[in-house]
Amino acid sequence: MPMKHLRLSIIGFGTVGQGFAELLAARRASLRHDFKLEVTLVSVANARHGFIYQEAGLDIPMLLELAASRRPLTEHPGITHWTTSLEGLKATGGDVLAEATATNLRNAEPGMSHIRTALTQGMHVITANKGPAALAAQELFALAQQHGVQLRMESTVMAGTPVLSAIREGMAGAHISAIRGILNGTTNYILSAMVSGRDYSEVLAEAQAQGYAEADPTADVEGYDALAKVLILASLVFGQTLKPDEVYRQGITAITSEQVRKADKNDHWLLH
Repeated sequence: MPMKHLRLSIIGFGTVGQGFAELLAARRASLRHDFKLEVTLVSVANARHGFIYQEAGLDIPMLLELAASRRPLTEHPGITHWTTSLEGLKATGGDVLAEATATNLRNAEPGMSHIRTALTQGMHVITANKGPAALAAQELFALAQQHGVQLRMESTVMAGTPVLSAIREGMAGAHISAIRGILNGTTNYILSAMVSGRDYSEVLAEAQAQGYAEADPTADVEGYDALAKVLILASLVFGQTLKPDEVYRQGITAITSEQVRKADKNDHWLLH
């Protein structure tokens, strides 16, 4: 089988983007041997340093070192630079876009524009960004179909578990009447620990120290992450496009350990 070559662009080079690049570098030999796939990272972008491109491929360890030391990505030698991600993406293209910018539930930007541009240019897109998925999933899947490319957003719900493709493809002939489950791991780690009488602030600090919770935990503990997942599932499972203000949202910051213990005593659980 001949080697297949794929030109990859990553927009959003924070924790998710860097983690993906690191995995790509670590699995490069396996991708070549097991799948006859040569992935070349030709472009990377972030909000601070803009969009950098090198046709022959960027040096991933160097990019990770630059990011870790908070130095500009533009220090990578031999690159072409654009001030904005959108300008660079339009000028260079590629085979696949990995869109990993931060979630924005107001208008889904800048991720929405990145994804629309890539699909229109005939690029496949994978994304962990919940904003475009929550606000315009059906529109984006239709755009991908129109241009004959794939759009994958599995990591927006249940991390790497393929729940969306399982429902949309594996269960395409089934009628789904309801979905029930735990949508946010961070909040349920906190609530479970509070059963023993520990305070919210103490458990949150522990979760942050162990990497379960972000330094700014607002999206998780105030329910915005769970809200985004509800919007995505409503759209892709039930065909209902909802707005954020049409879904009731309540965080866990006001819940006391006494309330958690009382629920546990009555064989009830507080889940989120």
